[in-house]
Amino acid sequence: MHQYKIIPRDLSYGKEAKHNIKNNIGLPLASNNISFQRFEIQSKNNSKINFKTFSISELDNWNHRHLPKTLIENILKKISMKPKTFMNMKNKSFYILGVLNLTPNSFSNNNNKIPSHLESIKKAIKMCEDGADIIDIGGESSKPGALSINESEEQRRIIPVIKELSKMNITISCDTKNANTMKKAIDAGAKIINDVSALKDKKAAKIISKNKVGIILMHMQGKPLNMQTKPTYKNVSLEILDFLDEKKRYAINNGVKENYILIDPGIGFGKNDMHNIKIFKDLSLLHSLNSDILIGASRKSMIGRLTESAIENRLPGSISLTISSMTKGVKFFRVHDVKETFQALSIWDKIINK
Repeated sequence: MHQYKIIPRDLSYGKEAKHNIKNNIGLPLASNNISFQRFEIQSKNNSKINFKTFSISELDNWNHRHLPKTLIENILKKISMKPKTFMNMKNKSFYILGVLNLTPNSFSNNNNKIPSHLESIKKAIKMCEDGADIIDIGGESSKPGALSINESEEQRRIIPVIKELSKMNITISCDTKNANTMKKAIDAGAKIINDVSALKDKKAAKIISKNKVGIILMHMQGKPLNMQTKPTYKNVSLEILDFLDEKKRYAINNGVKENYILIDPGIGFGKNDMHNIKIFKDLSLLHSLNSDILIGASRKSMIGRLTESAIENRLPGSISLTISSMTKGVKFFRVHDVKETFQALSIWDKIINK
C-alpha cells in the first residue's frame, strides 16, 4: 500500500457543487451534490502537519515527487465514483441505525440492568417510528475496558429480540464479533452484521458470504479491554484507510459482494481525542475505498471530555459530529437519539439539495 494518500479539501454543496463539477473546477465527492476543489497529499509515516495542497483546476501543477500524476488521477477517479447503494437499499440522502444495546452498562440504560425483551422490542419500534432505517442490536459491550462475555449469554440476550423484530419486517443489524452469534442472528432474521473486530473470527467472512448479508467493517486498535491504553499512530487517518482497504479486500476475496460492505473508522475505538478529531477532519479520504461510510459518534466519551458534559447531556455534540460527517459525504449514522438526529439531518439535507 502506498505511503502517500489524497484527502479532498475545500468542499461545496448542492447547486454550487454541480456548477464546479460542470466547469471543471471541482470533482464529485462520491456524489454530484458534494464537490471538492482542492486535495491534500499526506504521508502515512509522518505525523507532522506539513502537507502539500493542489487545485483541481490546475492539472498541470499536480507534481509530487512521490505520487506521479497518473496515480493522482487514478486516486481522484476512485474518490469521485459514487458507490453502489449498500445492500441495494432504497437510495436516500442518509440512513439511521438506532442503537439497541442489551447490556447492563449501555449508554441507553440508567439502572445498570439488561432491558427485558419486551422493553427492547418497544424501544426498537419507537426508534423506527422516529426515523430509524435499521435497528442495531448488541448483547456484548464494546466500551473501553469492557470484558468479553460468554457467547451463549450474548445470544440469550439478543436472539429472541431479533426474531420478534424481524417478524415485523424491521431491518436488523447484529452487533457482534463472534461468528457463532452471527450465524444464530442471521437465522433469526438479521440482515446485517456489525463487526467491531472486522472479521477477525476466521469463520465470519464465509458466514457473511454464504448467507448474503451485509457487513460493517470497523477499525479498532487493540480490543475493548485495552484499546484506550495509549493508542499510537503516525497518521491515524491514513492508517485507518489502509486497514479498511485490507479488510474490504479480504471480505471480497471470501465471497462478500462489494456493495454489501459498509466501512466504519471506529470513533473512540483505540483513539484519543486528537486522533478522533483528525479522523473527522479527514473523513473524505475514505471515499477512495468506494464504499458507503458509517459513523458512530453518538454520546461518545470524547464529547464529554471536550465539553465537560455527562452522557445524558451529549446530544448537541453528537448531532454536531453527525452533521460534520454528512458534510463529508457520510450517509450512515449509528445513533442513540434517533428522533433528534433524523430532524437535524433532514434540515441539512434540504439546505444542500435545494
